[in-house]
Amino acid sequence: MLITRFEIKTAVEKNGQQVVSGKGLAGEQFEDIVRVEPHGFASSPPPGSIGKVLSMLNGQRRQSLIIGVEHPDHRPANLEGGMAALYDSKGGIIKWVGAGLVIDAGARTITTVTSGWTINGPVTINGDLQVNGNIDATGVNPNHHSH
Repeated sequence: MLITRFEIKTAVEKNGQQVVSGKGLAGEQFEDIVRVEPHGFASSPPPGSIGKVLSMLNGQRRQSLIIGVEHPDHRPANLEGGMAALYDSKGGIIKWVGAGLVIDAGARTITTVTSGWTINGPVTINGDLQVNGNIDATGVNPNHHSH
């Protein structure tokens, strides 16, 4: 079995699986290599992502697989041991940090920790809102009513 570095040129869906094409470390060209993904998770790596090709399974080059794909420019760095993240190539990220969760979609963030939630950015609620507790508000109250 041959294992080599692989740089993705294209990633497309074929017959319910993702296949990628690109080049190996020594300039080898690979076409329509099946990319192994876990159940319940799907992604589409951008061109320039790097992975490993496992070639010649059962002695046949056409049965190659690609695993461990990351893009060096988009992969989140400096995650502490035990942390996990889902991310995209546009800067969106969901990070599990200890007992909390951080969702960052551009300038809009949601942070959950054991003491509560913080939402930064405009919030729209479609549907009923029930509050069991006090409401503290700073800023302008558009209702301008009194009790």
